[in-house]
Amino acid sequence: MASRHDDQYDDDRYDDEYDETGEFEKPNWLTQMPYWAVSAALHLVLLVILLLFATDPSLGDKKEVAIVVKTVQKKPEYDPERERSMERKERIERDKQVEKPVIQKKIEEVTPDIPKGTDLSNLTDTNFEATSINTAIGAGGGASGAYGLRSGRGSLVVEGGSQATEEAVRAALEWLRRHQSPDGSWKAAGFTKMSKGGKSRNQNHERYPTDKGWEEHDVGVTALAMLAFTGYGHTHRYGAIPEYVDVLKRAVRYMKSVQVRSNDPISNGRYGSEEAEQWIYNHAIATMAMGELLVMSNDVIGLKKSVTNAVKLILRAQNDGFGWRYEAKSGDNDTSVTGWMVLALKTAKNARLDIPARDYDKSFVDSLNWFNRVTATNGKAGYMVPGDEGSRLADVHADPYPFSKEVTCMTAVSVLCRLFAGESRKSAQIRKGVDLLMREPPLWRQQKGRVLSTINIYYWYYGSYAVFQFGGPSWKKWNDAMQKSLLTSQRRGGDEDGSWDPIGEWGISGGRVYSTAIGAMTLEVYYRFRRAQEGVGF
Repeated sequence: MASRHDDQYDDDRYDDEYDETGEFEKPNWLTQMPYWAVSAALHLVLLVILLLFATDPSLGDKKEVAIVVKTVQKKPEYDPERERSMERKERIERDKQVEKPVIQKKIEEVTPDIPKGTDLSNLTDTNFEATSINTAIGAGGGASGAYGLRSGRGSLVVEGGSQATEEAVRAALEWLRRHQSPDGSWKAAGFTKMSKGGKSRNQNHERYPTDKGWEEHDVGVTALAMLAFTGYGHTHRYGAIPEYVDVLKRAVRYMKSVQVRSNDPISNGRYGSEEAEQWIYNHAIATMAMGELLVMSNDVIGLKKSVTNAVKLILRAQNDGFGWRYEAKSGDNDTSVTGWMVLALKTAKNARLDIPARDYDKSFVDSLNWFNRVTATNGKAGYMVPGDEGSRLADVHADPYPFSKEVTCMTAVSVLCRLFAGESRKSAQIRKGVDLLMREPPLWRQQKGRVLSTINIYYWYYGSYAVFQFGGPSWKKWNDAMQKSLLTSQRRGGDEDGSWDPIGEWGISGGRVYSTAIGAMTLEVYYRFRRAQEGVGF
């Protein structure tokens, strides 16, 4: 006979979905299901709901964006034994495009373009962004190469580059790669430790006494070397040549290791030691290099804080109403230091740091005020006063001074910064400045008797970027002279293959690393920066 309990169970079997309070209880089929089956069912329901939301046309203004995924073309291996091209060639094989790229679809919100400054007649800072670094990064994770259209309307061939210039750049980068120190830096004097046999195979000692620079410039020449690699389209995260990515990884670690962390606002954020008499040069170029890496790689976690602190130091160090010199707010100004500072800030402004735009605006206006003050009526910009001949290394060079001081290096700095700031190329000061530059195009001529040396790679670097921005027939003439001077003087063979002898006016302080890095940067002029003003190509 059935028990009372059994009877009760049978009587209530139809009411098992409710308890005594009338609340809902789990049905038997749910309580008897395994937990994994319940979880799977719930996930399936959520997936269906999400799909319904994704396909609902009423959920706002969405746009289907097609993303083209391109494979990264690896650069050909460098062969130091192959004879490099010396002639300017109008045609060059560009990077091959993927014939059938993979198409992926992504739903993305439509956002308006950020407006750029367009006033080319007034002297403002607006166009410092419009001439930004070429930051095209392939969707596949590789930085764009020099052959691609990395500079808006321009590229290697369009702007006057050639197979010869690219081979020279590649050779220079290979020399720099071989001579990077284990700690990630380049040593102005100690780079020879990385040479084959432990010393530089200098076979032309009669041409110059040494190819070593001064140790106090290690941070500065390291930054120049980094800029040579970034100019070739590489970062510490991406690049077509893995070895160059590794080079920049080591360099970034070094640069962060020498950055000062202090409660003192005059030193916090500084790259390198203040023991160097001209530490501010090192810091300006290092800030530009690290900022360019941040812009190109978007490595916010790894670089943003470092670059932000460096930029804040630059802004604190500027003299009110003017530029910079060797100490923070010293009251003295010079065009050379101010030029590097402007380039560093121009780069940093594109890095979207947590620095108010008004701080950049004031700095650029003050800098341009200095360029106006130091420029003579004939368009020649001086080093510290209008139209002076610039600084000298009289205490280290022979007497009489072996280098021509007719070259107008500070004029090149002034013209470049003015054009970057948006001053019209038609302005009287710009045209006068370019006319002066064209009187002294690059010429690799060493001192011989009373004939002074005209070798000044520092001037050629600034002059090339200034005249490139100006464009037109002047750029074609300058470009021909620059290529002839650099391509014919680059060393070939042995440990020095790809480098330039540091026999220019400032080579004695920066050494072979300096001359090689800045030589490569000069030959990257065709694709490093966009032109500030359209329609001025040649």
